[in-house]
Amino acid sequence: MNGILPRPSEVGHWLWVLVESAVANLWWIAVVAPVAVAVWVAAAVWWRRWAVRELADRERVELVPAATFDPELAEVGRVAGRLASVRTASGMLPRRAAAVRVRVAAGDEGRLHYWWEGPQRSAGVLRLSGYRRVDVVAPRTRSERRRRIRFADAAPLKRGGSW
Repeated sequence: MNGILPRPSEVGHWLWVLVESAVANLWWIAVVAPVAVAVWVAAAVWWRRWAVRELADRERVELVPAATFDPELAEVGRVAGRLASVRTASGMLPRRAAAVRVRVAAGDEGRLHYWWEGPQRSAGVLRLSGYRRVDVVAPRTRSERRRRIRFADAAPLKRGGSW
């Protein structure tokens, strides 16, 4: 060999030195390990509470398309890029709090209604529709923002299950 790699006897020697030093400093390791775990748990709890607080205060806008709404492919791509930039516009947030939710429902006279819901910090980006012939309407009351969808007699899907 050319001397770059250590010999097996040297590797064994340095492993033995490492084990001896770990045993000699075991008291220090026993003190630091629980402190590190406690800091990790505290950070995880704080991160989760921050995400829950941000999820409770989300901006929701409704997009009502005109009867002649027929977007071009380039327009759809531009709007998708804008929705992807919501996460960047919201700054540093937990991943689940920075996500954008898109809801679609049939309204009066068979017209589709779209709702975009995202972080309060990026409300300006959500209010820009990007589509021609689409009205952007902000919800009027707090109760409209908190409407939940419930399915009667439907068991929840298991994670990783098939449809």
